[in-house]
Amino acid sequence: MSGLFGTLNTATKGLNAQQTALQTIGHNVANANTTGYTRQLVTMQADFAQSVAGVGQIGTGVRIGNIDRVSDHYVNTQLRDAHSTTQKHESLSDIVGQLEAVFNEPSDSGLSNQISEVFNAWTYLASNPEQSSARTMLVQTTETFTDTIHHMANSMESLHKDTLGELSKDAMDVNSTLKQLEGLNHQIWQSSVRGFTPNDLLDQQDRLLTDLAGKIDITVEKDQFNRASVDIAGTNVLNSSSRKEVAVVTGTNEDGEYTLSDNDVLSSSNDAIALGSVVIKTPDSNEGTLVNPSKGSMRGTQEALVVISDMQAELDDFAFSFTNAVNLIHSGGDVEDGQPFFEVLSDSTGAAKSIRTHQALRDDPDKVVSGKSLDNEYSGDGSRAQAIASLQNQTLSKDFNESHYNEDTMKINSGTKRSTLFGRYNSMVTEIGIVKQQEDNMLETQNGVMQLLTQRRESISGVDINEEVVDMIKYSSAFQANSRVLQTISEMLDTLINRTGV
Repeated sequence: MSGLFGTLNTATKGLNAQQTALQTIGHNVANANTTGYTRQLVTMQADFAQSVAGVGQIGTGVRIGNIDRVSDHYVNTQLRDAHSTTQKHESLSDIVGQLEAVFNEPSDSGLSNQISEVFNAWTYLASNPEQSSARTMLVQTTETFTDTIHHMANSMESLHKDTLGELSKDAMDVNSTLKQLEGLNHQIWQSSVRGFTPNDLLDQQDRLLTDLAGKIDITVEKDQFNRASVDIAGTNVLNSSSRKEVAVVTGTNEDGEYTLSDNDVLSSSNDAIALGSVVIKTPDSNEGTLVNPSKGSMRGTQEALVVISDMQAELDDFAFSFTNAVNLIHSGGDVEDGQPFFEVLSDSTGAAKSIRTHQALRDDPDKVVSGKSLDNEYSGDGSRAQAIASLQNQTLSKDFNESHYNEDTMKINSGTKRSTLFGRYNSMVTEIGIVKQQEDNMLETQNGVMQLLTQRRESISGVDINEEVVDMIKYSSAFQANSRVLQTISEMLDTLINRTGV
């Protein structure tokens, strides 16, 4: 169409284009503080020209080419991966911090101080074997020591249970996010096949993928319709046609089958599976594939479970060695016919929870043996009590079965891999401190990386109010200019139609 009506149409298209641009700017400004929002930009193109014989091609105005998200796929992928790594270290640091609080070292109420108090009580008894009060004080001090180690063991057990529960909750959150992504994939596909670009849906998709990466490390691919396909540790969990679920191994049932966080059982597994292992399974099925994530809060929680389990085992070993060493000397090497100081433990499993002073000694502290004679024949003899007190600085084998007791010297001869009881406990405290410090340092480093990547993303995809205001003025001026064209054409048409007569 040429002539005045063609120009009228050109101005109308210009008005509509500038209006769309202004509407997009308004959308950007409104979402300036929306987390994960990606700035949108209107792309305008010259509309198809009209060919006029003898003249050439005459322009017909403007049309909207697209409304694009100003986004950098590479930066978004980097940010998602960095977020996954950060969440791993944050989760591990937090749980190890709670474990560190269980040890409560150094402090007057910590186990280290209680160990010193017990050996001090034995030293006092060695110097005052004739005093009944020294034996009573020893039994009471030992009871405080056993109460402390019981509290530590129970706290570790609760922390282990809570950590496993947190891992199960993360699995539920992952499944919920995957289900939301599945729904989004369908909505995005519906918009894409109609020729639309669902920018806000794609923002929501990116936010969900980032949340998912925070829980567990993922690999994301998108098809031509922008539908997300998600892999976890090399195993596909979501694509355009199917979705799988994530579960966590939480224990075993009476039949020896591994139970999962979704109350199912793992159908078949001949190999030992650690608690907290991640399983990918088809919905409504108990067949699963074990995967080993390397990042995300679930990985950090898995590593924390290992640390807690190791500390539980080491505390049990310490309690087992402590009780057996004291029992060997106190009973003269015969814990069956002699009088053990602690109730006898068959092995180290659960020793920290079950260690306790022998009932006979709690009922009658005077039965505590202090001298060479096991029946306290010589009231002034404190040699056996001194031998037990010397355990404070004596090196013992970490495998107590390698130890041999010599009644003549009242000494325990140990095998290889020796350390003092104090040294073993202090090494546990040191190990926890090292892990905590390492994770705090890694977390600090990752937070720096996250800050850098976030700033980079904001510089590309974030909404700059000043820039939007400049664009708003530009498009507003163009809108007014097109309005002026419309007004001018309207006046020309009025002159042509109403003021020219035949």
